[in-house]
This record gives sequence, structure tokens and C-alpha cells, in this order.
Amino acid sequence: MQKFNRLVKDQKIFILIILISIMVISLKFFIKDFQPFGFTILQVSSNSMIPTFQKGDFIIIKKQTTYAIGDIITYEILEEDEKYYVTHRIIKKYGNEYITKGDANNREDTKTVKNSPNRINAINGILKYTDIKGKVLFYK
Repeated sequence: MQKFNRLVKDQKIFILIILISIMVISLKFFIKDFQPFGFTILQVSSNSMIPTFQKGDFIIIKKQTTYAIGDIITYEILEEDEKYYVTHRIIKKYGNEYITKGDANNREDTKTVKNSPNRINAINGILKYTDIKGKVLFYK
């Protein structure tokens, strides 16, 4: 009887964990930029970071106060009506601005990324926005 009670208790804990996981994942789809406990889960959409990770892999990112050369970061770009995320490695740092590059790319990215929210530049009359969303903490 005691073994049966323990089994029932273990099943209840397992079901609770599953339900909480489903709820968190569901909220991600319904709430824009949902970040449970400050973490964001994203899916990689290109192969620019091979061999570190590849298209289809999931990454977990978290906003940091500072970043260093070698960190892999995800940043958001808004150009005119197009918004997308880029996940690349920091290769150069100039104060609070960063140059990134995909591990599989031959050259560095053309955009400088700054670690400050709501950075807006008007270049040739086109509104451009970059914001670091976070450092990659885990992938696969």
C-alpha cells in the first residue's frame, strides 16, 4: 500500500510538471516577447552558427547587463516594416557597442549592436533599430 501511495504521488508531480510546461510554452505563442523568469526560448532559423548550433535547434537566452567578446547573443532588428532576430557571436567590442559574426560566415555583420533598449538610428531616411535580447545560455 505504501508503495502504491508513493507511485500515485510521483505521478501527480509528473503530471503537474507537464501541465506547467505546457502552460509556459502556450503562453510563449500568445504573449509577444514572453520571458518566464527572464528567459526566452527561440528556434534557430538559419545555419549561420554551424557547428555551434544549426537551423531547427532551440536556444535559451537571458538579458544581461554586460556582454564580452566570445559571447553568443541574440538581437532584434527592425528595418522599415521588417523585424527579425539574429543570433551571432561577439567578435569585437567598442565600449557599449558590439560587432558580431556568425560562426559559419566569412565576414562580420554589417550592423553594430548596442546594449541599450530602444536604440533608434535614422540612416538615409530609413528607421533602423537594434536591441540585444539576451545571451545564449543553452542550446540544442
